[in-house]
Order: sequence, then structure tokens, then C-alpha cells
Amino acid sequence: MSRETPEALVDRYCAAWNTADGAERRAILSSVLTDGGLYVDPSVRAVGLEAFAVHIDGVVARNPGARISRTGPIDFHHEVLRFPWSNRLADGKVLRAGGDFCMLAADGKFQLIVGFFDPAVGNS
Repeated sequence: MSRETPEALVDRYCAAWNTADGAERRAILSSVLTDGGLYVDPSVRAVGLEAFAVHIDGVVARNPGARISRTGPIDFHHEVLRFPWSNRLADGKVLRAGGDFCMLAADGKFQLIVGFFDPAVGNS
């Protein structure tokens, strides 16, 4: 099995945040996150796909029309990567920005995603 590019993996991961459809979100997450994968950021610790999907469900419900996107290049070596992102509301205002640090499993999926928020952007 050949691995996809880090850009394709991260962009698909961002798509999970950007869909309003919960079933679609779970399908995307199952293609990018290992079973039992861990997601943490300053507001949550979610173990496994369903816990992570429920967290994203809540974020999406609170911010309809918001979009998360990668805002710069991905820094990648060995089985780790990091990338900057922003979450823009439907009106274009930046709700939050930050960066994620990720570890990949042998199958090329995320086994760990650690989100950091930029303290100078957003207070929600």
C-alpha cells in the first residue's frame, strides 16, 4: 500500500471538520485516523474516532458555515508532521488559528493529533 502525500492526508482531515454531515465526517475520519487514535487540544481529549467525531460535531454546530483550512506548508519527516491552520467563520472572520502536530502509524493514518491554538487569534 503506498502512502498518500502529507498534503492529501491533511487536506482530507480538514474536510472532516468542514462537512456538516455527521456520517460523511465519520467516513472521512475513519480514512485518516487509526482505531483508538488520540486527538487533544486545549479544550478536549478525544480517544477514538467516535469521541473525536462528537467533538467536531459540537464545534460545527456552534459555528455553522465555518471552515478549517491549512494555511501554510506541511513540515514532515519520519512519522511526524506539523502544519498551520485557521478556522474562519462564514463571514470570513478568523475564529481561531493554530497548528497541529501529528504522528503517523505504520499504515499512514494519524495515530496522534495534538492541536495548539495561537493565543493572539480568537478567544472562543
